[in-house]
Amino acid sequence: MKDNRFTLDDQSGHDDNTDDSEESKTQRKKRMTELQKMGEDLLSLNKKQLEQIDVPEPLLGALREYQRLPNRNEAKRRQLQFIGKLMRGSDHESIRAALEKLRTPDRQEIRRGQDIEHWGERLLSGGEDDIQAFVETWPSAERQTLRQLLRRYSQIATTAAEVEEEKSSEAAKIQRRRLLDYIKTCID
Repeated sequence: MKDNRFTLDDQSGHDDNTDDSEESKTQRKKRMTELQKMGEDLLSLNKKQLEQIDVPEPLLGALREYQRLPNRNEAKRRQLQFIGKLMRGSDHESIRAALEKLRTPDRQEIRRGQDIEHWGERLLSGGEDDIQAFVETWPSAERQTLRQLLRRYSQIATTAAEVEEEKSSEAAKIQRRRLLDYIKTCID
């Protein structure tokens, strides 16, 4: 009696009983692990970012449930597997594209950040002419507020240089951050 399970096509050398369109168990498991990893990436997003992605309601509920769970590894692990299962049933390609878009900073945002840093350094190291140039470039900026922020920074930075205390240098960093935050509100 001849066993026909593994007959080879003489011309192609392929097994007749296998279909090339079927994926192997290893490929399926790899794909499922990738979807579970994508679910973990969704967990790292804040509420505002999640709203930007079109996430199905059951998946959104599972993500919220994960956040609610106590820090017991087994419960969170099972919930991650459930999130991966829900990801398989959702339009994971659009979710992947939206995640990539969120991860990749916009060119305008990069340029804006560079402008903020440039103006911050220029104002901190410059004088009245730089304040005037900033106010002319960004009309929403208030000259008095800029002067106050720069004065506070220079007072604290001078004290920090004289005393060399960590608290003073920390205070200088805070004042610099306040100046950059103000510049950020002016630059639209």
